[in-house]
Amino acid sequence: MARSSVVAMLNYADMSLVELKQIAKERRYIKLYYVLPKDELVRILSLPEPPMEMKLSKLTIKQLREEAKQRDIHGFWNLSRADLLKLLYPAVHKTATDKNQENQGNTNEHNDPQSHDSQ
Repeated sequence: MARSSVVAMLNYADMSLVELKQIAKERRYIKLYYVLPKDELVRILSLPEPPMEMKLSKLTIKQLREEAKQRDIHGFWNLSRADLLKLLYPAVHKTATDKNQENQGNTNEHNDPQSHDSQ
């Protein structure tokens, strides 16, 4: 780890939660910073640049449409913000719907409690 990031991490670790939240608020890329625990704020603030998911979560639909226009993509005007994110950043963005569908895939699997207890 580079010395500057270690120093920054130590400085963040020594700060109070209130100070960390103020820095996170000023950075404007940490969504829901006010409910994050101190160790998570220290970890995020210590990163050299924010993760792509955080950058994408702050983009407006107007910005996403502009990006689609610059990439010469057609037919994006009727897409929702989530669909635009999926179209523009398929490797990075995973919508809540996709996560729910993955979680729903295992709902039909039920373990027999008797066979579980006997193991």
